[in-house]
Amino acid sequence: MDRCAPPGPFTADASYRRAARTVVVGPSVKGLMPMYSAVPIVEGFPAVSASHGGFGWSSLWLLEDGDRRVLLDAGPPAYIPLIHEGLEQRGLTPADITDVLVTHLHWDHVGNFTMFPNATTWVGEEELAWAAAQAPGTTFVPDLHVRELLRRDEGVERVRPGQEVLPGVHAVASPGHTPGHLAFHVERAEEQLLFAGDSVKNIHELTTSRAHSTMDEDASTRTIDRLRSVLADTSGLLVPGHDVALRLVDGSPQRCRPQRAQIGYFAEAAGPEQDRSIA
Repeated sequence: MDRCAPPGPFTADASYRRAARTVVVGPSVKGLMPMYSAVPIVEGFPAVSASHGGFGWSSLWLLEDGDRRVLLDAGPPAYIPLIHEGLEQRGLTPADITDVLVTHLHWDHVGNFTMFPNATTWVGEEELAWAAAQAPGTTFVPDLHVRELLRRDEGVERVRPGQEVLPGVHAVASPGHTPGHLAFHVERAEEQLLFAGDSVKNIHELTTSRAHSTMDEDASTRTIDRLRSVLADTSGLLVPGHDVALRLVDGSPQRCRPQRAQIGYFAEAAGPEQDRSIA
């Protein structure tokens, strides 16, 4: 049995698709507040690999509950066409997004928050204060985006750990990678979802409790252990910042779909024979 598949049966309006960039969808419950559906717009891929070097991309997921359309992180600027494509496939445009939840203020997670004109951007209060104190040009910190977050009187909400950001979605302190990093715990879903951002970047970090690229190794270890404990208690899914969704199977992290990526070297000009795929 595939232990990564959601438990059944689902209600009629739910589906589970293993096509690229779609992992799990939660149903609505009659007579109760609708559950969130949760689908990836872009699935993450590890940024560092012993065999493939230092490249990767960050996770970007969409929650919907009928009233809200929520992005978990906003991705880097290179994601703009992918975001348009992913939203269009679901009959949405950037103007339909109601909320953007930001795990931390690195460029590859907050870079597109301005492309959603009607959205409220939720950002950690401590994280914003830390980012604002960094000198222009600080590695990974997009100072222009930080200034824009500070400038806006409307459309930006500052979040504290433990706060219920949206109904059934709580902010969870997850420091280490950055001082004010937040994870988001989505409780109102078929399977509870922990969107970990870069507090847990990939399956290796969840397995070993050792984080690559962190400002505080001890804090990262404590955070990973704490999130792993929550994952074990809820039997849900954890979405790393740079990997596909994970769950614990007999206590060990397991990917919920095969990890696959494709690299194209000027593929449109040179032809498909120049593509390189890895799994």
